[in-house]
Amino acid sequence: MPDRSWPNPTVAALVVLAVAGVAWAAMVQHSRSMAGMAEMDMGLGPIESFAATWVVMMAAMMLPSAIPVVLEFARTAERRRGWPVATGVLAGTYLGVWLMFGVVCYAIYTAIRMPWPNQAAVVGLALALAGVYSVSPIKRTSQARCRELCALHGPLPFSVMRSAVVAGARYGLSCLGCSAALMVAMVLLGMSSLWWAVIAGHRRPHLQARASAANAI
Repeated sequence: MPDRSWPNPTVAALVVLAVAGVAWAAMVQHSRSMAGMAEMDMGLGPIESFAATWVVMMAAMMLPSAIPVVLEFARTAERRRGWPVATGVLAGTYLGVWLMFGVVCYAIYTAIRMPWPNQAAVVGLALALAGVYSVSPIKRTSQARCRELCALHGPLPFSVMRSAVVAGARYGLSCLGCSAALMVAMVLLGMSSLWWAVIAGHRRPHLQARASAANAI
């Protein structure tokens, strides 16, 4: 008997979209709580705080780009036992890839004792390099891989849970190839400034938020 605990794979995609919406709401609320601060701390803060903030940000910014993969995986796995849980595992694995990337950035940032006195110049250089990277062959290859992974065909190659982990990890790594340079530049901004940069993009989606999502696809 197929698992019908969810009425339709589309619901899986809607759940992912709802999680991203909640993450955006959390980010907006956090930005409001910081509105009275006269100055922004350019540091990243404790690792626990950074990790929590980073996951919420990635859920808001990057999780929507995984909706096509989630939808296709759910359709492919619908007749397999436990497919709803496996679909959630796929989304969680995708966010896990971004979390590991963020932790690596945090470790390097801390090891080289950032922020530096000339941090603004460092951020400017990183943004310039991100612009160059956006037209590089690596970026184009990663985008092609993302599109390929968004169109799953045929039976799952492994057990439903293992297939979910593999699909989430592969798509996450492809998205890293698309957006890693921009994310590094964002980390260099510092977490407080980064929150404000993301919220500004949320208020002007045609300038930043949509561009970030498009680069991640």
